[in-house]
Amino acid sequence: MTRLLCWVLGLTVLFGGASAAWAGGAAKPKKTPEQRFEKADKNDDDKLSLDEFLGKRTEEAKKEKATKRFHKLDKDDDDFLTLEEFKAGGKKKK
Repeated sequence: MTRLLCWVLGLTVLFGGASAAWAGGAAKPKKTPEQRFEKADKNDDDKLSLDEFLGKRTEEAKKEKATKRFHKLDKDDDDFLTLEEFKAGGKKKK
């Protein structure tokens, strides 16, 4: 009887874990702000223009909201975001 329970438990662990992975249970790790910035910086000049910041957004409402956010993050008003400005925008207010 003990042997049977061990087999059942083993199979449950084996197939239970595998099915979670097959069902997409393994979540992708979140990208760091540096990784997101680097991906958005299409011309590798270490700063983001408004076009780079907007990326592939096509809906006008989303573009408008992102444009406002860009200008809010652009602390020195040079129409570019540095990595520091970009990272500062991700911090949550307390």
